[in-house]
Amino acid sequence: MTNDVYDREALFRIVSTFPLIDSHCHNLLTSDASLIYPLEVCFSEAHSNALKDALQTSVLKRCVRHLAEFYNCPPTLDSIKQVRDLMSHIDICKTCFKPTGIQSLLLDDGLDTLGGLMDVQSHLELVDIARRIVRIESIAEKILYDLATSVACTDQKVLNFSSFEEQLKKQFETYAKSESVVAFKSIAAYGSGLNINCALNPEAAAIALGNFISDFESLSYKKGSVRLINEVLIDHILNLAIDIAIQHDIPIQFHTGFGDSDFDLIASNPLLLRPLIEKYPNAKFVILHAAYPYTRQAGYLASVYSNVYVDIGLVFPLIPASGQQASLRELLEICPSNKISFSTDGHYHPESFYVAAIQGRETLSKVLLESVENGEFSYEEAIKVAKQIMFENSNSLYKLNLIPKQIDNEEYKDVSGKQRIVKLKKMGVKFVRIGFMECSNQYRFHIVPIDRFQNYIINSGLTNMRANTAFPYYGDVLPENIGVNETGELLLKPDLSTLIHLPYNPKHANVQVFFENKLTPVDPQFGKIDNSPNSLVFPLCPRTCLKNIIESACKDLGITFLIGTEFEFVLLKDTMPPVPVDDTVYVEASSFHVSNSVEILDRIVEFLQLQGIEVEQFHSNGAPGKFKIVTTPKSPLIAADKVVVTRQTIYDVAAQAGVKATFVPKPFKEQVGTGAHVHLSFKEINKSQKIVDNHPSRLSPYERSFIAGVLHHIKAICAFALPTDLSYTRIVDNCWTGSQICWNVENRRHFQPVPGLFCPYCFRS
Repeated sequence: MTNDVYDREALFRIVSTFPLIDSHCHNLLTSDASLIYPLEVCFSEAHSNALKDALQTSVLKRCVRHLAEFYNCPPTLDSIKQVRDLMSHIDICKTCFKPTGIQSLLLDDGLDTLGGLMDVQSHLELVDIARRIVRIESIAEKILYDLATSVACTDQKVLNFSSFEEQLKKQFETYAKSESVVAFKSIAAYGSGLNINCALNPEAAAIALGNFISDFESLSYKKGSVRLINEVLIDHILNLAIDIAIQHDIPIQFHTGFGDSDFDLIASNPLLLRPLIEKYPNAKFVILHAAYPYTRQAGYLASVYSNVYVDIGLVFPLIPASGQQASLRELLEICPSNKISFSTDGHYHPESFYVAAIQGRETLSKVLLESVENGEFSYEEAIKVAKQIMFENSNSLYKLNLIPKQIDNEEYKDVSGKQRIVKLKKMGVKFVRIGFMECSNQYRFHIVPIDRFQNYIINSGLTNMRANTAFPYYGDVLPENIGVNETGELLLKPDLSTLIHLPYNPKHANVQVFFENKLTPVDPQFGKIDNSPNSLVFPLCPRTCLKNIIESACKDLGITFLIGTEFEFVLLKDTMPPVPVDDTVYVEASSFHVSNSVEILDRIVEFLQLQGIEVEQFHSNGAPGKFKIVTTPKSPLIAADKVVVTRQTIYDVAAQAGVKATFVPKPFKEQVGTGAHVHLSFKEINKSQKIVDNHPSRLSPYERSFIAGVLHHIKAICAFALPTDLSYTRIVDNCWTGSQICWNVENRRHFQPVPGLFCPYCFRS
């Protein structure tokens, strides 16, 4: 087992689950306003007739595929809209935000062309923290409109420019002091461009203001707003705002790079900001949108000026995957990683946030992995860079003081198994192991390419010979008179809820199955039964048997179960004769002095955790080379699945490290054997407290009845729990087991079955 496999998985895991701070985005629309704004506008800078052509771009087609996978519908814009039409606005918002891992939104609320935005506080239904970014031009335009309207309604034609300046400063001061405001923003690139005059010239600005008022009167504005495009006024106002931002130590974001059609792309080159950057060395300038297509220029500025930072929003999702990756690569060529921050530039519809977050994580993982493979970063450095870009840089720059909330494994998992397949493919998975455990405790699997699994096996299943369910543990032969012969087939139908990535073999995933009937002309029932679920059930399917028992216990007896397992195993350096990796005893510290043992156990536990298996503890265990791993309790079917996964992980990781893991019950004649403790508890449904009838055992009637049933059927249970001659060499006195059929409390010498040698689905006592 190489470090590379683990480190690669660790990098993917961080990029997939570390939280995001969305350091530049816009407010969502209200429910009513969302009905009149087409979804596709969120994924293109085109408008009106040009938007029809945007539907033919790879960018928008990719976004449609992402959303179709998310909504589990055909990959067309109309299909996505039909799904949305069946949901409430708030449900759409919550559904889209939940898998993004966005912990905080920094909202520029100046993008309000429709007049129907949710306020900043309303976004707290979706994220932990929402803060405001104040658009400088929007504040100035409001003051200008009020001033021009006032002048137009009076005979006063002489303007007091100082009064105008004071109003501006007062407004900027108010916002800069507000705890809800974390930054200023300028869209000067949309007005006069980024070639901003750094020298304050009040006289020229006063003349420009007078001309603005005159133009206002002649145009007879009635729509309640104006647009600031006068270069002299913009430059003057911007210099005032930067001074105040410096005083209150808040950053100033600048729109750079591409934008709408009413926009001069050449004038949005961030290199034009150099005079402003040099004049204000104490200001913090944030170059938005990676300045695409001027990304290298943005990275250069951040590398040579200590007060320049780069935000990579809007490239997700408005340029194709190749462009997104190229843009991030260009930044990382020269830009310090502690100066790059993530954002979505999400706006209006929640899908814009979802797609940007998903594509951003995907791009980050691919580019960072490539950088590691090229020798530019170590895995440790790449993980640090990922955390910086996703969360830490914005947390520091905007003084949010947040503690990152890792996305919970269960929360991050897709609801749809089909969506999980898409994610696995993006992680580099090429093959799927279609696994099943038969009654003799042989775990077997077929391997299929993931595309074949996705396109065919999920729906149609995989054909397998029926005889495979009846092979004994000692060989692939069929005993006589067991009800199964060499004829007949069945289907292995994947249970997508069990689909997991195998981190120790990163190109492989694994899935458990249910057995279904596949009737052929040799079967008497062929052509005589329908395709109802009951008729498809194969009676010897272990997972189906256990599932039925769980359902029966719940329905007929009103009880539910939890199962916890302790796994005991021995690590051997050699098998003929068996040579353990150490000769220590129970929980002895020296068992972890052997560096190889430490590394193997660490890897096993870490890989179990990556597969969603919670480990409570692990330690050495009372015989040479023997170790124990304890996992948390789960419902029976999930617990049985996790037994299979845990054992396979132990086997495979040990083998990759060059040692043999064995669950054999008695590897050394004179030593304690290995077993597995099954901790079983049950709860009576709809009863908050158990019934106590003063029995000396202090057990409830149900509990006593359960134990009595186990004792009554214990000999039959041994057919599964102790299936081999070797199993009984462990069940002897004075070896931490017992040879008597009995029950007791906290007595470690009573009878213990050996779950290491039985099918976990069939041990159903």
